[in-house]
Amino acid sequence: MKEIREILVAPHVTEETTRNMVNPKTGVRKYVFRVAMDATKEDIKAAIEKRFDVKVSSVNTLINRGKIKRVRMGAAAGKKSNWKKAYITLKAGQKIAEFEGV
Repeated sequence: MKEIREILVAPHVTEETTRNMVNPKTGVRKYVFRVAMDATKEDIKAAIEKRFDVKVSSVNTLINRGKIKRVRMGAAAGKKSNWKKAYITLKAGQKIAEFEGV
């Protein structure tokens, strides 16, 4: 297995992810991370459990396609890199302390 810092790139904190972090009915928490493109669900689950000392219920991943951006008045077009995002659902009663109060 790779190092944790090679798998987990950064937390992906936006208004939407913060709003959907806790399910009010069940209390189950869901967190979003940017991860390495070659990371598998098993790698991500092991890295989260080891890094934050929590139990992971499920991992869902998706690849965000890089957008085409124009530079200098439409003269040149470039493409941003693709990146992978992972939705981490924790078991009931589990939470990551670093994200509390965000």
